[in-house]
Amino acid sequence: MTLKTSITTGGKGHLLALLAGALFPLGLAPLNLWPLIPVSMALLLVLLEGQTPKRAFWRAFLYGMGFNGVGISWVYVSIHFYGNTPVWLAALGTLLFCAFLSLLLFSLPFWAFRRWQMDRYALLTFPALWVLVEWSKSWLLSGFPWLWAGYGFIDSPLWGLAPVAGALGLSLVAAMSAVLLRFIFKQENLRRMPAVIGLVALWAGCWALNSLEWTLPDLAQTRKVALVQGNIPQEQKWDPKYRKAIIDTYVKATEANWDAEFILWPEAAYPVFYHQAMRTITELDIRASEKSVAIVSGVPRWEPNENGEQHYFNAVFVIGDGQGIYNKQKLVPFGEYVPLEDLMRGLLPFFNLPMSSFTSGASEQPVLMAKGLSFAAYICYEIVYPELVREQAKGKDFLVTISNDAWFGHSWGPIQHFQMARMRALETGKYLLRGTNTGITAIIDHKGRVQSQLPQFEQGVLKGVVYGTQGVTPFVQFGQWPVLALCFLGLIVGVVLSLRPEPALNVRPLYHNATVTRSK
Repeated sequence: MTLKTSITTGGKGHLLALLAGALFPLGLAPLNLWPLIPVSMALLLVLLEGQTPKRAFWRAFLYGMGFNGVGISWVYVSIHFYGNTPVWLAALGTLLFCAFLSLLLFSLPFWAFRRWQMDRYALLTFPALWVLVEWSKSWLLSGFPWLWAGYGFIDSPLWGLAPVAGALGLSLVAAMSAVLLRFIFKQENLRRMPAVIGLVALWAGCWALNSLEWTLPDLAQTRKVALVQGNIPQEQKWDPKYRKAIIDTYVKATEANWDAEFILWPEAAYPVFYHQAMRTITELDIRASEKSVAIVSGVPRWEPNENGEQHYFNAVFVIGDGQGIYNKQKLVPFGEYVPLEDLMRGLLPFFNLPMSSFTSGASEQPVLMAKGLSFAAYICYEIVYPELVREQAKGKDFLVTISNDAWFGHSWGPIQHFQMARMRALETGKYLLRGTNTGITAIIDHKGRVQSQLPQFEQGVLKGVVYGTQGVTPFVQFGQWPVLALCFLGLIVGVVLSLRPEPALNVRPLYHNATVTRSK
């Protein structure tokens, strides 16, 4: 029995699958041990080799439980600490959520991977399948596009691929690297050289893209900015007795920074509806106009529809030297709306969170302007959707995202969220201002680099400059579709080749398993 056989059979193999999945999120923020991402994927390949479809189903499930159990453990924080749910119930809810994602996004795809013998041509099928599963996270069941492999490579030598092919392009390279790594360690001596050469060529090609300048800062479009981080505790945020103190926190910070041209407040900085804060907003609008300053803030608002029914929106508005209101399009399930509301409301305190009855904004909304520059705004969760960001970024001078990550406490959630925001700046080649309640508030340049940021869980004002940019990245022009087309093609070709009968001669594909299990 070989070492590989001894550690991948039976219970040891199941345990290794769980541990391999848990390695993956360590390659993302906050640890950023990005080499672990392809290593984790390669281990999954090893664990699926020669397995029946049924065994592959359960091994992929365990991999997914490690993957999600570590990567989105912050869900527990939201449910327990801010959803007023007992420890045992919050833990159970988190476990069930991880199990659901593992079944849907790991067990089923990798059952098919073994059922149709896709691992016979893994260099075609595995990267394609992995990327298509990641892509499905952005729309399946309203979307939860978290823990993409590509995010881990924003500070790696591969970062130059992001403005060309986006985060999914980086995920594709990571998955291809995993297959090549598996082949390198599977073969001996000279037989591994094609994979070594392929891996070096793949990474060298991506590294060469780092020297390309798709967009450049426009010095004529420079604006001084001040980003206010209120650090309002979540337990006080919607308590009526703290309303005046919360608004005063932001007003005082603004009054002390009239030397800025653009002042940003975070998501729902006003803990009341827009119409309830009209007096304060009007007074601030007059002051900002006198100072020739644009103030951008988040606020909940409502407006009647054609039937006179009230619709509530999570919104961004501009006052002073600017104009516009934007209503959030992508809502957070259970946080901003409750699926199957008539059934779910009242079952758990978590399903009755403040401000959890919002309506999605229209896909086409007026352009936001501030100090003569146009900008695209994204509220909280929206920044994790590459296509939404790309579409709204077209023709804009810079990007703004506001958030309240206090819901996730001191967990990894806010840091992962911040990493994804950085990727959007890199993909679009535009400066991004990120204003938050408790952090991470930051100014990010057109290459996704953090120019300055405030510490988490501290009140403060971040001052700096933002630039409009000249030029456009290939990602803004074409989006994810070239990568997706390549993956669909690779998967189809790989499946067709895998389902062909094996030739009588001893001829093997580039990546071929020694053991092929025929499925009934």
